[in-house]
Amino acid sequence: MPGRIFRYEQVASKIEETIKMLDLQPGDKVPSVRQVSRELKVSLNTVFQAYAILEAKGLIFSKPKSGYVVNVPPRTLNAPHLKQNAALPAVVEITGMAAAMMKNAKENGIVNFSILAPVNEHLPVIKLNKYVTAALSETRNENYQYPLVDGHPRLLKQIARRAFEWPNSIDQQHILVTNGCMEAINLCLDAIAKPGDIVAVESPTYHGILQSLEQRGLKALEIGIDTQTGLRLDNLRAAIANNNISVCIFMPTCHNPTGCAMPQSNKIELVNLLGEHNIPLIEDDALGELNYHGNNLPAKAYDTYDNVLYCSSFSKTLAPGFRVGWVSAGKYHHELEKLKFGSNISTNGVLQDAIGRFLESGQYDKHIRKMRLSLQSQMVKYVGTISGYFPKETRLSIPQGGLSVWIELPITTDAFALQKAALAKGIGICPGHIFSASNIYHQCIRINYCPLWNNKIDNAIKTIASLLS
Repeated sequence: MPGRIFRYEQVASKIEETIKMLDLQPGDKVPSVRQVSRELKVSLNTVFQAYAILEAKGLIFSKPKSGYVVNVPPRTLNAPHLKQNAALPAVVEITGMAAAMMKNAKENGIVNFSILAPVNEHLPVIKLNKYVTAALSETRNENYQYPLVDGHPRLLKQIARRAFEWPNSIDQQHILVTNGCMEAINLCLDAIAKPGDIVAVESPTYHGILQSLEQRGLKALEIGIDTQTGLRLDNLRAAIANNNISVCIFMPTCHNPTGCAMPQSNKIELVNLLGEHNIPLIEDDALGELNYHGNNLPAKAYDTYDNVLYCSSFSKTLAPGFRVGWVSAGKYHHELEKLKFGSNISTNGVLQDAIGRFLESGQYDKHIRKMRLSLQSQMVKYVGTISGYFPKETRLSIPQGGLSVWIELPITTDAFALQKAALAKGIGICPGHIFSASNIYHQCIRINYCPLWNNKIDNAIKTIASLLS
């Protein structure tokens, strides 16, 4: 299925054509954002998106008080080659490798690109502290007692309000607060799947999902994706026709590790396809709020089959250490509720209340908008620098949101060996091995571009490039 061309991509192509047509040279100014917006009749945000792509390609750069100017001629920035055809279901065995890698990076990584979490500079720490204090200071405070199994009423109400304008909104009675998004996913798997079942996942996919499958004796069936439009529906159809799939776990928005996002039309098609085949979809939307376009609704919003178990979290937007996530599982809600109570009773009530208060204040959307812009700026710097330092055969994804960039290195590269060598230099990266149940991404790495850009970051990327040499 051909990928949809976004408006900002069309604008980027138009500007690139203009630069070539006018034979602009390095240092020459390109049309201003307002000029392009006016002439092409598009929003300022669309033009900024287009310029972000061109900046990531190295074609232009932002010059203080001068706008955008032409950069030195860049090399072509190619998208990674990704697995396109579903293979046979595979037994998953990556937990030991992933756990050791994450522990070593945490303990030894002076510059840590491996842990996918926002740094404090991107978070509203002072404001959250205020609401944590408020959650603890009220007279006759119920937060010192066990919270309700479903979650704190204040937070449940605010979550439901955020989904109120979806085509298919979420009932507050069908929301369950969890210890992060991964507990939500694990509860869904425990409610639906049994050992030996086949679970369809994207290729590559977040290693935490593969670890959950391994712990439950489930088999992974990997479905190819496009680095811009996400899950390939033609591959999924073929997989359904040839396998007895029990459940799917997909990240339609801000995919981890590539940062791609499915167009809304594809999400609707995905929901209908799985609904018609009665295959539940566990939607991992932990990073969805960080979509640079800001208006990309989750697949759950179009679920008329009550077939999507929607899992999300505040770990990537507010506080990773709070470990507050949630799930809306529709017809599976009561089963998940029983599993939650049987495993750990409930999630921290004080932190739920604090997040609920922050959402009540109306500051969350403003924070998210600011965070998206900051992350997009970070992404441009990282992608441009990696493109400049790494070998010419390197291929990069251009994320549409999230926190990470997926990098395909020369075919002879052993990413696991590179990860060990980088760690010896105090740099943590994620090798591609842990994003697949089979060894098909041995030459790939994932880098988190959230750490604020500075000379130390620049030197770390340069060091990785020197190790590749």
